[in-house]
Amino acid sequence: MSVSIEDKVKIAAGFLLSSPPGEVNDVFNDVRALVNNDDGLQDGILQALEQYNTEQHITVTPPGLDHEVIVTKHGKIGEDRYLDPRSKQTFKFDHMRLAASDLEEYTEEHVLDSLRTTVETECVKYVEDHFPNGVCTVHCTETEITIAIVDNKYNPNNFWNGRWLAAWIYDTQSTDLKGTTKVSVHYYEDGNVQLNAEKNFETKVAMKDDEQQLAKLLVKEIAGFDKKYHTSMNESYSELAESTFKSLRRALPMTRNKMDWNKILNYKIGNELSQK
Repeated sequence: MSVSIEDKVKIAAGFLLSSPPGEVNDVFNDVRALVNNDDGLQDGILQALEQYNTEQHITVTPPGLDHEVIVTKHGKIGEDRYLDPRSKQTFKFDHMRLAASDLEEYTEEHVLDSLRTTVETECVKYVEDHFPNGVCTVHCTETEITIAIVDNKYNPNNFWNGRWLAAWIYDTQSTDLKGTTKVSVHYYEDGNVQLNAEKNFETKVAMKDDEQQLAKLLVKEIAGFDKKYHTSMNESYSELAESTFKSLRRALPMTRNKMDWNKILNYKIGNELSQK
């Protein structure tokens, strides 16, 4: 049974959206060979690439700027243009090549611009202090402050990549602070092991006349959640290694006798191994 190019592209898009951190190009090259139709693939895959890049908080350094910007749906202002609120400039972003170009000044103003700037200052300090390769981008609407955080660690030479990303929204009307943090790790030396964890958090942070005080409170809530989540993950996976994984091991060797490791060379298997 033949598969149409549309169905092939749909399947390829599904693979792309499931790409581990830092490996979307590798996945794209693999599905490109499978689809074997560059024109059809390029026409049908751009939407999936945009979804992946914005959901995974892909970062880019636009030409002429000295800092990275997170590409998110909150910063999209046109079909292929995104806002860097820190420099108040927009840029064109190529989701296929992950490249930024064509900077333009952004003149539109929001009532929360001052608060956004203050929150950004506090968030940048927090991210720089706690995330080795962290990037933070803060946007605003007429009623909301949105905070995007990401930290990537790619180590393909040792067959692993990882990503910590978080998206926070503060509603100045309801005073709700809601956040989602996702952790993704892929280890693929002689195998394929993935960790995908997600945690949601919600609290209230009362509005303050002092923007500096409000910004500090918001970052304090984020930092507190991050610490608890990180600690709980460490404890969970430590317990997993000490209990769950141990219970999966064979209690006794094939001989059904316990191994005396101090006399390993007296065993036949020890002799065989020593000869090799």
